[in-house]
Amino acid sequence: MAETCTVNAETARLYLKDVDPPWQGFWFHMHLVAMNLAQFADGLEQISDEVFAYHLGGQKNDLARWVQEVIGDAELAVALKNVQNKEEATRVTRDRVNELKKAVV
Repeated sequence: MAETCTVNAETARLYLKDVDPPWQGFWFHMHLVAMNLAQFADGLEQISDEVFAYHLGGQKNDLARWVQEVIGDAELAVALKNVQNKEEATRVTRDRVNELKKAVV
């Protein structure tokens, strides 16, 4: 991710807020759902390697698609398309959340 935030405060707030309606949350599995990017980063850290691999499965990459289509953050979506493991996905997402939080203040 870039050193400086590539979005303004209003856009950063949009990317950080809870999804609405709630059914658009990211379902890692039955009992773990992310309603915003911070929860998404937490979920990435908690899931097993098998669940991570399922969400990346083939060409689908549920992670990048959810970030692009539901959250609207194209920059993070592109970064998630290139991750190799859940640790990298967690780091990239946490870095972006921190970057967006700085843009809001």
